[in-house]
Amino acid sequence: METSRGIRQRLLAEAVLAKIRREGLRIDSDEVRTRLEVTWCHVSGPILHGCVARWQAIVEANDVASAVVVMSGEGEDANEMRSVSPLGVLLTESERREVIRRAIDVERLSGP
Repeated sequence: METSRGIRQRLLAEAVLAKIRREGLRIDSDEVRTRLEVTWCHVSGPILHGCVARWQAIVEANDVASAVVVMSGEGEDANEMRSVSPLGVLLTESERREVIRRAIDVERLSGP
């Protein structure tokens, strides 16, 4: 069963990808790069460092196709990549709040 955090991360990823597609956003913006630098400082362990390194390569290349694959994937690797994704900064505060509301609804519907 997916955790509450996993649900929020998945829904956030879906919202970010939808906005990137809808607005044709670049993922190599200064905002995303700054978030990536902050993330580097807060992760530990080789698995998450590897995920951040992969994000760095994706962002530097503005490789939206790879970002889509990573953010929409299934399994532990995709979950780890979503957990350190710098792309959430592309959403406004109100868009993030909407994702949280949707996550609460999904959790409520999935029950105990």
